[in-house]
Amino acid sequence: AKGTAKPEANRLDVSLEASDLVAAATALRQARWGYLATITGVDLGKEANQIETLYHVCEGDAITTLRVKVPRTGGAVPSLQTLHPNAMFFERELMEMFGVTVTGLSDTSHFFLPDGWPDETYPLLKDTDVQAAAKQVKGSEPPEPGRQGDRFIVPVGPQHPALKEPGHFEFAVDGELVTGATVRLGYVHRGIERACEQQNYTQNLYLVERVCGICSHSHANAYVNGVEKLAGVQATPRAQAIRQLVACLERIHSHYLWLGVAAYEAGFETLLMYSWRDREIVMDILEQMTGNRVNYSASVLGGVKFDVTSAHAEAVRRGMDKIEERTRHYLHVVTSDTSFLSRARGIGVTSKEEADAMGLLGPTLRAAGVTRDVRVDAPYGSYKQFPVKAVVDSAGDLGARFKVRMEETLESVRVIRTILDGLPEGDLTVKMPRKIPAGETISRFEAPRGELLYYIKSNGTDKPERVKIRTPSICNWIFVLTKAVGSQMADVPPLLAGIDPCFSCNDRTIVINRPRHGRQVLTWEALRRQAITHTRR
Repeated sequence: AKGTAKPEANRLDVSLEASDLVAAATALRQARWGYLATITGVDLGKEANQIETLYHVCEGDAITTLRVKVPRTGGAVPSLQTLHPNAMFFERELMEMFGVTVTGLSDTSHFFLPDGWPDETYPLLKDTDVQAAAKQVKGSEPPEPGRQGDRFIVPVGPQHPALKEPGHFEFAVDGELVTGATVRLGYVHRGIERACEQQNYTQNLYLVERVCGICSHSHANAYVNGVEKLAGVQATPRAQAIRQLVACLERIHSHYLWLGVAAYEAGFETLLMYSWRDREIVMDILEQMTGNRVNYSASVLGGVKFDVTSAHAEAVRRGMDKIEERTRHYLHVVTSDTSFLSRARGIGVTSKEEADAMGLLGPTLRAAGVTRDVRVDAPYGSYKQFPVKAVVDSAGDLGARFKVRMEETLESVRVIRTILDGLPEGDLTVKMPRKIPAGETISRFEAPRGELLYYIKSNGTDKPERVKIRTPSICNWIFVLTKAVGSQMADVPPLLAGIDPCFSCNDRTIVINRPRHGRQVLTWEALRRQAITHTRR
């Protein structure tokens, strides 16, 4: 793109008209080149009177971005849903947040925003007063569960004992057979992308860490890696190794947490208790090293905030000895226990070709035989010095997803020991400029659930022009909706848990429905005041 600074040499930008988008995307697809990682909307402002839609297609360490500019009012682009099934979610978000019409999209209903959101009010346009719009939200009654025409609808969520976070699913059933499935998000998020435009780069680091508690370090590092590339700054080798060390620990605690939740959904409560007990080993190590168990804040712009002492290293080694022993036991259970396999084998079977076509990510993808891992395909930080082996399995069912995650845990243990044995000497931080040079970058990070992608655009000030966050869960939702159809209703909970979903990673607003008093919309500031009040009490 003319006049756009590109700090990385692995990017190819192609500017084209909306009428040529499908042809360009089809050419890439027919050449079997890459997967659609996300669609980013960028408001170019009232003066330009344009919105830029960016289609990021990734293959290995290379990224092709198809750039389409449309009018700020009345702009339209064609849907890519038939080429990339997961585009449906990206395109619905583009319509809701920027007002760009997507022609040919099969479902244009609200995905993130409440049904009562005022018309022609788009939260990510820079001149939108989000607080004023929130006050205009009108109450709307959800459809009654049960029979709708000739279909019987089983609602799951947004408040449901099987879901630890609020998401709303509707499954159409014929007896016990699922014949249709839909998903609706938008119940808990805090408008972080818009908030990033109003804070400086340092403040945003602590904001993005709170997108997800389980993947806190992943979000922080996807962000700092991108900002450091824009600034032309490289963290020291010791800092990068410590970042990788914490990332490996985070992967272990995430996989152990998932093991317990997924086993519980399949009816194995004892495995939940054991795995969460052993997960405390990693949580205690993270607390000892960083001072925190959830939002570690290990990384800062230009490096890390803490060093790994000899006492830390010894504690980590002792912990890894226990984790390896327990993980081998769990791997034996999920690959040999007869009752466990009866609830895991054959659930959500996905072929290699199907998983690739759907654009799946992380262990869900690798369990279907596709070797796609950003740490291997496009190594960042210290991954070239301390390489990781991608773990794959060809079975493509829920059992394979259990196996892949346990083997990834063992691989993380191996890498942690390697890092401790070869931890480079040197400083922990380098100096970062307060103002970041104008430009844009795409930062990819392999989170425990799969590839995490940050698009960051700088305008030369101390605040970013745009921060787009695409988490792996939104790419894997298409798997749940596709595989639920044709399954037994009893298989839906383990099928849903199998992708390790994160709802808070994707949601965009906070809406509380109070039927007796109408619908109340709470802003972030209102929630903060409530939290302070409750704390004082």
